[in-house]
Amino acid sequence: MNKIQEVKQRADIVKVAEYFGIKKKQCCPFHKEKTPSFYISQSKQIFKCFGCGEGGDCITLVSKLLNINAYEATKQINNILSLGVDFGQPTSNLELNRYKQIKQAKETFKRWHNKTLQLLCNYLHSLQGIEKLQKQETTEYYIDLLIFGTEEDWLWFKKTEKRWCKEIE
Repeated sequence: MNKIQEVKQRADIVKVAEYFGIKKKQCCPFHKEKTPSFYISQSKQIFKCFGCGEGGDCITLVSKLLNINAYEATKQINNILSLGVDFGQPTSNLELNRYKQIKQAKETFKRWHNKTLQLLCNYLHSLQGIEKLQKQETTEYYIDLLIFGTEEDWLWFKKTEKRWCKEIE
Protein backbone atom coordinates (compact mmCIF):
# COMPACT_ATOMS: atom_id res chain seq x y z
CA MET A 1 0.00 0.00 0.00
CA ASN A 2 1.38 3.42 -0.87
CA LYS A 3 1.65 6.25 1.64
CA ILE A 4 -1.12 8.31 0.07
CA GLN A 5 -3.61 5.44 0.42
CA GLU A 6 -2.44 4.74 3.95
CA VAL A 7 -2.94 8.34 5.08
CA LYS A 8 -6.31 8.44 3.30
CA GLN A 9 -7.46 5.39 5.29
CA ARG A 10 -6.24 6.75 8.62
CA ALA A 11 -7.33 10.39 8.28
CA ASP A 12 -10.72 11.85 9.13
CA ILE A 13 -11.66 14.61 6.68
CA VAL A 14 -13.63 16.50 9.35
CA LYS A 15 -10.58 16.74 11.62
CA VAL A 16 -8.43 17.85 8.70
CA ALA A 17 -10.97 20.49 7.71
CA GLU A 18 -11.35 21.71 11.31
CA TYR A 19 -7.58 22.22 11.49
CA PHE A 20 -7.92 24.68 8.59
CA GLY A 21 -11.00 26.35 10.11
CA ILE A 22 -13.46 24.72 7.74
CA LYS A 23 -16.86 23.52 8.97
CA LYS A 24 -19.00 20.67 7.67
CA LYS A 25 -21.33 23.16 5.95
CA GLN A 26 -20.19 26.63 4.95
CA CYS A 27 -19.43 28.97 2.08
CA CYS A 28 -16.85 27.45 -0.25
CA PRO A 29 -13.20 28.31 0.49
CA PHE A 30 -12.40 28.03 -3.24
CA HIS A 31 -14.73 30.69 -4.64
CA LYS A 32 -16.76 33.66 -3.43
CA GLU A 33 -20.38 33.02 -2.60
CA LYS A 34 -23.09 34.31 -0.27
CA THR A 35 -24.98 31.07 0.39
CA PRO A 36 -23.20 28.00 1.79
CA SER A 37 -22.79 25.33 -0.86
CA PHE A 38 -19.69 23.57 0.53
CA TYR A 39 -20.38 20.31 2.39
CA ILE A 40 -18.24 17.65 4.06
CA SER A 41 -19.54 14.10 4.41
CA GLN A 42 -17.87 12.33 7.30
CA SER A 43 -19.46 9.00 6.42
CA LYS A 44 -18.13 9.15 2.85
CA GLN A 45 -14.90 11.01 3.79
CA ILE A 46 -15.33 13.52 0.96
CA PHE A 47 -16.11 17.20 0.38
CA LYS A 48 -18.18 18.78 -2.35
CA CYS A 49 -19.02 22.33 -3.36
CA PHE A 50 -22.27 22.46 -5.27
CA GLY A 51 -21.46 26.00 -6.41
CA CYS A 52 -18.11 25.59 -8.18
CA GLY A 53 -18.04 21.81 -8.44
CA GLU A 54 -14.85 21.25 -6.44
CA GLY A 55 -14.79 17.96 -4.57
CA GLY A 56 -12.60 15.14 -3.36
CA ASP A 57 -11.08 13.55 -0.30
CA CYS A 58 -8.96 15.01 2.52
CA ILE A 59 -5.81 14.94 0.41
CA THR A 60 -7.48 16.87 -2.39
CA LEU A 61 -8.81 19.38 0.16
CA VAL A 62 -5.38 20.10 1.65
CA SER A 63 -3.77 20.08 -1.78
CA LYS A 64 -6.19 22.74 -3.03
CA LEU A 65 -6.10 24.82 0.16
CA LEU A 66 -2.29 24.97 0.29
CA ASN A 67 -1.72 24.78 -3.48
CA ILE A 68 0.61 21.78 -3.15
CA ASN A 69 0.75 18.35 -4.77
CA ALA A 70 -0.95 15.26 -3.36
CA TYR A 71 2.23 13.80 -1.87
CA GLU A 72 3.01 17.01 0.04
CA ALA A 73 -0.62 17.23 1.16
CA THR A 74 -0.37 13.66 2.41
CA LYS A 75 2.69 14.54 4.48
CA GLN A 76 0.91 17.61 5.87
CA ILE A 77 -2.11 15.54 6.94
CA ASN A 78 0.16 12.95 8.52
CA ASN A 79 1.81 15.69 10.58
CA ILE A 80 -1.41 17.55 11.44
CA LEU A 81 -3.24 14.46 12.73
CA SER A 82 -0.14 12.66 14.04
CA LEU A 83 -1.06 9.54 12.10
CA GLY A 84 2.37 7.96 12.52
CA VAL A 85 2.93 7.08 8.87
CA ASP A 86 6.69 6.83 8.27
CA PHE A 87 7.46 8.19 4.82
CA GLY A 88 11.00 6.80 4.97
CA GLN A 89 10.05 3.13 5.11
CA PRO A 90 7.35 0.96 3.54
CA THR A 91 4.48 0.06 5.83
CA SER A 92 4.13 -3.59 6.68
CA ASN A 93 0.77 -5.33 6.63
CA LEU A 94 1.27 -6.08 10.32
CA GLU A 95 1.47 -2.35 11.15
CA LEU A 96 -1.55 -1.58 9.01
CA ASN A 97 -3.61 -4.37 10.59
CA ARG A 98 -2.60 -3.21 14.06
CA TYR A 99 -3.71 0.33 13.23
CA LYS A 100 -7.05 -0.96 11.90
CA GLN A 101 -7.60 -3.06 15.03
CA ILE A 102 -6.92 -0.08 17.29
CA LYS A 103 -9.27 2.11 15.24
CA GLN A 104 -11.99 -0.56 15.38
CA ALA A 105 -11.53 -0.95 19.16
CA LYS A 106 -11.91 2.80 19.62
CA GLU A 107 -15.09 2.82 17.54
CA THR A 108 -16.51 -0.11 19.53
CA PHE A 109 -15.67 1.65 22.80
CA LYS A 110 -17.32 4.85 21.54
CA ARG A 111 -20.49 2.93 20.66
CA TRP A 112 -20.49 1.35 24.15
CA HIS A 113 -20.02 4.80 25.71
CA ASN A 114 -22.93 6.32 23.79
CA LYS A 115 -25.22 3.34 24.40
CA THR A 116 -24.45 3.29 28.14
CA LEU A 117 -24.99 7.03 28.49
CA GLN A 118 -28.36 6.72 26.76
CA LEU A 119 -29.26 3.77 28.99
CA LEU A 120 -28.45 5.75 32.14
CA CYS A 121 -30.43 8.79 30.97
CA ASN A 122 -33.45 6.64 30.14
CA TYR A 123 -33.16 4.88 33.50
CA LEU A 124 -32.96 8.19 35.36
CA HIS A 125 -36.13 9.42 33.66
CA SER A 126 -37.96 6.18 34.46
CA LEU A 127 -37.23 6.28 38.21
CA GLN A 128 -40.21 6.95 40.47
CA GLY A 129 -41.08 7.02 44.16
CA ILE A 130 -38.77 5.33 46.67
CA GLU A 131 -36.57 3.90 43.92
CA LYS A 132 -35.96 7.44 42.63
CA LEU A 133 -34.81 8.59 46.07
CA GLN A 134 -32.48 5.62 46.39
CA LYS A 135 -30.90 5.53 42.94
CA GLN A 136 -31.11 9.05 41.51
CA GLU A 137 -27.85 10.33 43.00
CA THR A 138 -25.80 7.33 41.87
CA THR A 139 -27.29 7.43 38.38
CA GLU A 140 -26.63 11.17 38.04
CA TYR A 141 -23.04 10.61 39.20
CA TYR A 142 -22.48 7.97 36.52
CA ILE A 143 -24.04 10.18 33.85
CA ASP A 144 -21.71 13.03 34.85
CA LEU A 145 -18.79 10.62 34.82
CA LEU A 146 -19.59 9.55 31.26
CA ILE A 147 -20.10 13.13 30.09
CA PHE A 148 -17.29 14.96 31.87
CA GLY A 149 -14.92 12.16 32.84
CA THR A 150 -11.73 11.06 31.15
CA GLU A 151 -11.24 7.88 29.12
CA GLU A 152 -9.65 6.35 32.24
CA ASP A 153 -12.85 7.12 34.19
CA TRP A 154 -14.91 5.49 31.45
CA LEU A 155 -12.71 2.38 31.48
CA TRP A 156 -13.05 2.16 35.27
CA PHE A 157 -16.81 2.44 34.95
CA LYS A 158 -16.97 -0.18 32.23
CA LYS A 159 -14.88 -2.65 34.25
CA THR A 160 -16.41 -2.13 37.69
CA GLU A 161 -20.03 -1.25 36.99
CA LYS A 162 -20.82 -3.71 34.18
CA ARG A 163 -23.15 -5.73 36.43
CA TRP A 164 -25.01 -2.60 37.60
CA CYS A 165 -25.64 -1.58 33.96
CA LYS A 166 -26.90 -5.07 33.11
CA GLU A 167 -29.37 -4.87 36.02
CA ILE A 168 -30.92 -1.61 34.86
CA GLU A 169 -30.98 -2.73 31.26
